[in-house]
Formats: sequence, structure tokens, C-alpha cells
Amino acid sequence: MSEFKWTNALSVGDESIDHDHQELFALMDELADADLSDSFLLGIIGRLEDYTEYHFTREEEYMKLHDFPDLEEHIEKHKLFVEWLKTVEFTYRRSAESPFQIGDLVNEYLGVWLTDHIMVEDMKYRDFVIEQIRQSKKADLPIKEE
Repeated sequence: MSEFKWTNALSVGDESIDHDHQELFALMDELADADLSDSFLLGIIGRLEDYTEYHFTREEEYMKLHDFPDLEEHIEKHKLFVEWLKTVEFTYRRSAESPFQIGDLVNEYLGVWLTDHIMVEDMKYRDFVIEQIRQSKKADLPIKEE
């Protein structure tokens, strides 16, 4: 199983959103290190569902606050992830797969998705907000009289 770790390169510049991302990486670590049982795996999936709902809501509110122009596209990506997670849970509850197989699948997909989502999609709103702040500061500079 691949190992995915939080690094400062994944920071979006907002402490609360960065903390949320770190918590998601911590859930992946918990899943990777666990002696999996059905109840443990379903518990982790449930916690992932709850935490992603909480995090996605916070992140979407942050983007709304800053009038991020690609908000709807970003929300769609969040919805697709939530659908994937629900599909995994639904499938697992009805299959004979071992919790180890599903746990590995969830961890691998989540690690790749989360890292890619942060580095590509979340960096779009980070860059947008940074540019807004830069433009705002530029507008506040006094005009030099020659």
C-alpha cells in the first residue's frame, strides 16, 4: 500500500482547511495501520463520510466568501467523491470482500484523490485568493505624485 503524508506543499494557505486536510490524512493512516474488521472498516468509512461532508461544506463556504469563479465545478468534484465513498460502502456491505482488500482500495484511492485534489483543484482557489489579496493591497497603495 502506498504511503501518503501531509506536507507543507499541500497547504492552501487557510489554517482551518489545512487542518481538515491533515485530519483526512490521519484517517488514512488509521486505516493503513489497523487490524481491520468489518465494524472497524465501516466505522472508518462512516467517519470519512462525516468528515468529508464537514470539510467540503467549510471549503465551499470559503470559496463562496472569496467569490471563487469555479465554485460549481469544484462542488461537482466533491459530489463525485461522496458518491464514490457511498458506492464503496454499499458494495462492501453486500460483498464477500475482506475488509483488508476494501481497506487497501479505500486508502489507495483516497490518498491519490486527496493529494491530486489538493494539488490541482484546491490550489486553484488558493491562487485565486492570493491574487485577490495582492490586487487589494495594490489598490490600497497611495498614489505617488510626481
